[in-house]
Amino acid sequence: MENPITTPNGSREYEVLEEVRAETVEINQGGAALVQAETVAISQGGAQVVEAKDVSISQGGVVSVGSETTNLDGSAAVVIRANTVQLKSAAAGVAIADTVIAESSTIGILFTGTIEGQPDVKIDARTAAMIGTGAAVTLFILKRIFSRS
Repeated sequence: MENPITTPNGSREYEVLEEVRAETVEINQGGAALVQAETVAISQGGAQVVEAKDVSISQGGVVSVGSETTNLDGSAAVVIRANTVQLKSAAAGVAIADTVIAESSTIGILFTGTIEGQPDVKIDARTAAMIGTGAAVTLFILKRIFSRS
């Protein structure tokens, strides 16, 4: 989280907090490297890593989220690991969850048991498995061809 500091000449500088640990963390127009809490709410800000029971992000972004429930509204996350993920006009690079509820959202790679809504999923678990299998077979064949030379 950024805390404004007034310097002797009257200008304002910002201190970036590396780690924030508390029961409840609210970040408004700021950021932190690591956030660990029961409940995290980020509004117009961001964090690198968030580990919490409940996470809510509005108009912000995170690199990695690990939680029971994650709610993104107009936000983005690179990796989400949660029991339940709710996305509203949001984006996620990789989402790993039991349940995904999505409205007007995009997910790059999705591993989930239940999907509610119609997210724009680029690669689902089945497609990822097919790509992995195809790559493994291709590498096996190329190794056999070039090892005979």
